[in-house]
Amino acid sequence: MRKSAVIFPGQGAQYVGMGSGLFESETASKIIGLVNDVLGFDLKDLCLNGPIEELTKTENSQVAIYSMGYIAYKLLEESLGSDYKPEYCAGLSLGEFTALAVAGVYDFEEGLRLVYKRGQFMKQACIDNPGAMASIMGATVEDLKPLIDKHLSDNRVITMANLNCPSQIVISGEKSLVEQVAGESEDKGFRAIILKVSGAFHSGLMESARVKLSEEVDKVNFKDPLIPVISNCDASVKTNGSDIKQAVVKQMVSSVLWEDSVRLMLKEGIDFFIELGCGRVLKGLLRKIDRSATCINVEKIEDMEKVSAGLSQVVV
Repeated sequence: MRKSAVIFPGQGAQYVGMGSGLFESETASKIIGLVNDVLGFDLKDLCLNGPIEELTKTENSQVAIYSMGYIAYKLLEESLGSDYKPEYCAGLSLGEFTALAVAGVYDFEEGLRLVYKRGQFMKQACIDNPGAMASIMGATVEDLKPLIDKHLSDNRVITMANLNCPSQIVISGEKSLVEQVAGESEDKGFRAIILKVSGAFHSGLMESARVKLSEEVDKVNFKDPLIPVISNCDASVKTNGSDIKQAVVKQMVSSVLWEDSVRLMLKEGIDFFIELGCGRVLKGLLRKIDRSATCINVEKIEDMEKVSAGLSQVVV
């Protein structure tokens, strides 16, 4: 088999109708039943019928994406058999929590409770410390660094929050600064889009959420992963539960180094990626990082056959 990694999307991948290709399985029914018992509302109905305004709420979208990714992986295991084991697990921001559940760092229910609380903490931080995010396209870290650094001496908050792929960087922080840097970026010939998000994720404005999440994470036993996990706060391989616990807390206020995380896996010989849960955002980013790598996105049971065929291909 080809060397593979399973990857999980983050917040923003949600859409009304997500999970429709997975829910009919017995495995999905059992997991969704557990989700409904823990959260106290019908997640399946929310995913299938929305409304999108409700599904997009931070505390709802995070548990939906987490659950869909986990369900898709369990169905992949059933399809490929017990012999299949990916070389790595990774997830973009929230998706890292799904990767940790798949890797056995904690069980699904423990992760679900953490993700739901994470969403609530982030929602409150957005209310207490309003901010904004913008995607800057065409620029490099070297292009944006001087535009951001000149504001840091004033103890104001703005940072590069997501380094997703070449020429796509998301900035995050105080609304006025994000708008100013976005404008200055356009003056230099780059394209800037203010994102429709509720706050300044992965910036210092999430510090209160980081503190609260740290308290909740301390209550959970993080076991050593059965599959090595790539932490996107520092783009390194984590094989120790204690290190992972620190990383998921740090992630709240740190840049997401997704491009570096993918490049690490490519360097380790991974040439087949499986995006699980909903959408194909990560597949699109992978194309911009390295077009020679293959990625299959799994949103319905029928997609498992594509994964099986892809894994069996001989790469010369």
